[in-house]
Amino acid sequence: MVVLNSRTEDEQGRQIHPVLFNTAKDGSGTWYFALVDSDGQLILGAGTAAIGKLAANSGVDIGDVDVLSIAAGDNRIGTVSGVLKEVRVAQVIDASLGAYTAGDVVGADDCCTTLAIAWEFDVARIAGGYGEIIGAILINETENQAVQYDLILFNATPTGELRDNAANDNPLKADRSKWIGTIPFPFSIARGATVATTAQATPSTSGRLPMAFKCAAGVTKIYGVLVTNTIYTQDATDDIEITLLVEQY
Repeated sequence: MVVLNSRTEDEQGRQIHPVLFNTAKDGSGTWYFALVDSDGQLILGAGTAAIGKLAANSGVDIGDVDVLSIAAGDNRIGTVSGVLKEVRVAQVIDASLGAYTAGDVVGADDCCTTLAIAWEFDVARIAGGYGEIIGAILINETENQAVQYDLILFNATPTGELRDNAANDNPLKADRSKWIGTIPFPFSIARGATVATTAQATPSTSGRLPMAFKCAAGVTKIYGVLVTNTIYTQDATDDIEITLLVEQY
């Protein structure tokens, strides 16, 4: 017979009691001694359902699974902070109808609703996911413009006006369940004939940030309509690029 331990007391004189495990919760199964590794840590083996109950520093060896290097994915162990993501979207602005008036949509096509498109930002970690916009950056290839833009955001394609140089009517009351909010960019500063037009919204500027959002079921995107509140002239086919800095949850 193998002698598992010949001592009955520990170094402080306390009685040693062996710990037994059973293959059934009610004790009707097979009794066995737990296995430990060379450091005396309990070995559970890879793939055990108990992994979700263990902390990385609990002193438990879970076999082939290293809890300190589990790859990121849709499932989370415990509660974690947001993951920062940068989302860049550019549109080639039509601008073929001349100067914008205050309240006009700025977009990729002025022809018809089938060609005019919303700005689409792939922001969520999972379909139907949540997050926060913590920063927004706009850069316009057309130089030297002092413009104040609004970015109106939705969790699905809005039914309001999307055509370039048309008067904005977003958000429509029919889109009340889609509307997330509006980011008002600060005025861009005209810095010279060769300097691109830029604006940046952060928690320390105008912009109403951070702004929480939830994507619609089945999608990871939010959708935007860009509106100018300033009369200005855009160079036709110049790009405008909008970058959202998002914390995903």
